Amino acid sequence: MKISELRKCGAIINRQGMSKMAMDAVDEFDGSYKGVMELCGKLSVIAKMATCDDYWNEQVSRGVHKQEFKVDEIMEGK
Repeated sequence: MKISELRKCGAIINRQGMSKMAMDAVDEFDGSYKGVMELCGKLSVIAKMATCDDYWNEQVSRGVHKQEFKVDEIMEGK
């Protein structure tokens, strides 16, 4: 799906709708390793959708940076 389509959808459902979509995806998570990777995919689509809103995009970026920090720690052997 094109990012422009995702942004358009984000603008239609707004912050509350994107948040609800993310919460629903988390609620559907079955607790398995396979399920958590599927959840990652679902949330990545919602994160792209959030680029339609500056504030929500900042929140997504904050989460990305926090996770990248954890990856850096692993790579540095911490």
